[in-house]
Amino acid sequence: MKLREKTLLTIGVTVVSLIGVLYVTSSTILLRGFAKLYEREAYRNVQRVQDAFSNYLSEFSVLNEQWAMWDDTYNFIKDGNRRYIERNLNDISLRSLRSDLILFINSSGQLVFSQSFNLKQRKAIPTPKEIQAYLAANTSLLQNPKRLDHYVGIVLLPQGPMAIAARPILTSGGKGPSRGTLILGRYLNTEKIKALSELTHLPISMYLASDPQLPPDFKSVRPALSKMPNKSSSILVRSLSNGGMVGYTLLRDIDGKPVMLLRVDMPKEFYQQSQLLLTYLVVSLGISTLVVGIAFTGATLFLLEKLLLSRLAYLSTEVRSIGTKGDLSMRVLIAGRDELSILARTINWMLEALESSLKELKAEQKKAERLLHNILPQAIADRLKKEQDTIIADNFAEVTVLFADIVGFTQLAAHTSPVELVNLLNQIFSAFDQLAEQHGLEKIKTIGDAYMVVGGLPILRTDHAEAIAEMALDMQKAIDRFNAVNGEEFNIRIGINTGPVVAGVIGLKKFIYDLWGDTVNTASRMESHGVTGSIQVTAATYQLLQDKYQWEERGAIQVKGKGEMMTYLLIGRKTEKLLV
Repeated sequence: MKLREKTLLTIGVTVVSLIGVLYVTSSTILLRGFAKLYEREAYRNVQRVQDAFSNYLSEFSVLNEQWAMWDDTYNFIKDGNRRYIERNLNDISLRSLRSDLILFINSSGQLVFSQSFNLKQRKAIPTPKEIQAYLAANTSLLQNPKRLDHYVGIVLLPQGPMAIAARPILTSGGKGPSRGTLILGRYLNTEKIKALSELTHLPISMYLASDPQLPPDFKSVRPALSKMPNKSSSILVRSLSNGGMVGYTLLRDIDGKPVMLLRVDMPKEFYQQSQLLLTYLVVSLGISTLVVGIAFTGATLFLLEKLLLSRLAYLSTEVRSIGTKGDLSMRVLIAGRDELSILARTINWMLEALESSLKELKAEQKKAERLLHNILPQAIADRLKKEQDTIIADNFAEVTVLFADIVGFTQLAAHTSPVELVNLLNQIFSAFDQLAEQHGLEKIKTIGDAYMVVGGLPILRTDHAEAIAEMALDMQKAIDRFNAVNGEEFNIRIGINTGPVVAGVIGLKKFIYDLWGDTVNTASRMESHGVTGSIQVTAATYQLLQDKYQWEERGAIQVKGKGEMMTYLLIGRKTEKLLV
């Protein structure tokens, strides 16, 4: 059979087969794709409802906070003055709260004042006894002077589910001790669900999880939703027989028990339109393929012998040569202004783009490596790149850890703009970073206005304690220079400890090289229990450095979580004393 006939037969069979395969695969894949898209949209709609309800609870908690952290409320819970009730707890005020319930409970658990309000009738009503019975059985909502917890969530009462917000009663400045608890409540009735539906523009149905008359579809999803551990995953999407789709979610009460089931309906028109669109797409695609196939067959047969085969073979040889040599700077040359010459220019453009992309990729790879080495020690970064496991944990028998905290920085933050505050902190920590690099130490992290650095890892060194001591003294000088330049009066408090640690990288994202162990905790305690403007060290560090530096014995102090510990204050280098 001649090449022309073979080409004609091959193209004809290919076009017919392509149309058949295209119809089967596109109808299957696209239908599944539309179904997945429909399911994802239903899932997102349920998430929108979850987020809207979370925002509702957050706003309710903020309203509760405004009343609980108020000097007038703080005084009222103590003296129970009638003037506060007349001014703030009248019908107009309660109506503006849009709450069905408000309770004032002192720190002894005694009810100072309670009031329920019928939002429909716009008048005060007696507080249901079931509320007080619930509080008596769930004392975790009540505060005592030593606890400042706050709660917001759902409780199930005989009258129905209620959104509850409970906060400790504090001064307007948020200071304690707490004098009791302020509780606000709103019934989650059909009107609230309707408002949520209007807010999200989605049809929402609600049933109690314990309702014995649950519809069959709610009953079928309740066990699975009850087993889901958290909000983000407590979503189920189900297809309906009529082509529609619905999403379900479970709301839990303040104790984590199932309390409400919500269903969000999706319009079935979306699925029907997707099927219609699929039919149009497949038919159009089939016709287009057939037309193009016929035209292509005629053109191919006409040009095959004179214009195509030899030039195509040449082009193929050139491309193969470039691929064999792996030299992206090479180019193919095809004369003429037809498709093959355009293809040749396109290949050349592709080769040029690949060459440029390869150069950019290498440059970006170097930049990424520099950035990675700036975040992690080079040895750790190299290990992360080579090892599949992202967990790195190395034991170090003896290192020295330093914690430093800027005294007075919190007071400065109260009357300084955030940008100016960050600029000041950047100047100080940049100077500390230079000192860490100068002394060959490893900066671990900054926590607010605190700075953490370690000596002796990830590369072992025997003089780790001395290097840390030198940096601590230089940090004091750096603070003095900063104060002189900026006209500030900062002091720094430094704590140092020596001992074993575990160092490494854990987690899946945003890697950080960190330390763990009692040595780290003790170093932190040395800083927090230290003296302003001084460097406090443990006995372990002192034993390593006692002959090289000047010391002041602070003596035994009580350290949180450690008990009584012997500590020393590093004064300076002995060489400095000799010079004096």
